[in-house]
Amino acid sequence: MLVHDEGSSRPATGVTRPGLLCLVFITALLSGCYEYLPVAATPELAGREVQLSITDSGSAVLAPLVGYGIEAVDGRLVSDSDMRYRVAVTSIRRRDGQESDWNGESVNIPHSIVSTIMERRFSRVRSTLFAAATTMAMVVARRAFGGTGGATAPGGNQSGGTGPR
Repeated sequence: MLVHDEGSSRPATGVTRPGLLCLVFITALLSGCYEYLPVAATPELAGREVQLSITDSGSAVLAPLVGYGIEAVDGRLVSDSDMRYRVAVTSIRRRDGQESDWNGESVNIPHSIVSTIMERRFSRVRSTLFAAATTMAMVVARRAFGGTGGATAPGGNQSGGTGPR
């Protein structure tokens, strides 16, 4: 259904098709979702975002460097030698669930105390689902709360006049 107002036509919701397409595009760009996927440790991982899961005994080894009870270390893998990973740490997660942000401090982590290495990757499926859900929520909210954009004069007078003085 189109509303004709002074020679222009637009959808009854007040949202133009180009505006809606722009909204969908921007939502998709801003709503990137990531996931961590297990990978084999290879030299090609250097420079990528990783999460290292730490063993129980490894938690005790790393305690003087990163604190007690560490479960996982997130960050950019700087290098991977025969004996250790060098990570620019962005966050750590403790076994009690608490997380701490770091500022890229470099930490050497021995291979022997890492149970799993995972790479942070963009998830197309999650991002698409999130973008679609967000867009639908915006459209529903617009239809539920948005009007045609017109205003009425005090007392409900739509004549556009100034009213009594």
